[in-house]
Amino acid sequence: TTPQLLPFSNSYNYLEPFLSYDGLKLYFVSDRPLYNSISVRKDYDIWYVERSDINSPWSVPINLGIPVNSKYDEFYPTLTENKHLYFTMESPSGLGKDDIYFCLWNGKEYSKPQLLDSNINSSGYEFNAFISKDDSFLLYTKYNAEDGLGSGDLYISKKDKNGQWQKSENLGNIINTKYMEYCPFYD
Repeated sequence: TTPQLLPFSNSYNYLEPFLSYDGLKLYFVSDRPLYNSISVRKDYDIWYVERSDINSPWSVPINLGIPVNSKYDEFYPTLTENKHLYFTMESPSGLGKDDIYFCLWNGKEYSKPQLLDSNINSSGYEFNAFISKDDSFLLYTKYNAEDGLGSGDLYISKKDKNGQWQKSENLGNIINTKYMEYCPFYD
C-alpha cells in the first residue's frame, strides 16, 4: 500500500521503530516534549504507542519513563518476546560514548538500566543492537573497532548455558565492508 504518516507524527523527530512480537505496541525514539503543552524539544527518549488489536488505531505516544529514560539520550529500542528491553544510551557511567544497556521486565515494570559488560561494550561506540526473540543472541554495531573492516561493523554476542554474554565476534567480510553497517534485524 501507499505509505501513510502515523497520526501522532508532527514537527519533532521520530526514529528507530520496533514493533512488538504481538503487533500491539510500536516502540520508537523521539525528542518530543513530555507534554503537548510544552513546545521545547526534549532529549531523545524511548516512547511507544499501543492498540487493543491489529485493526484498532494507535494510541497517543506514551513515554516509557523512569527508570528507562533519563536526562541522557536513549536510542534504538529492541525487545525480546518476554519484553526485556535493550537499547543504546549516551551516559557518563558507561564504558564509552554510546553503550548498550538492558532493562529486565518483571511483568509490571522495567528494572533500572544495566550496562552490558566489556564482552559487548568498550571505550568506543556500540549501538543499534537487535536482540533475538528468545534473548539468546545480540546483533549490534561497533564503530572503528580494532578487529573491524572499517567504519562500523556488525558483531554478534551469544549467551552461554549460564545466561552470560560471551565475547562478541565480528560477523566477517560476508556481511561487513569498509563502509558502515548498522541497524541489524533478524527474522
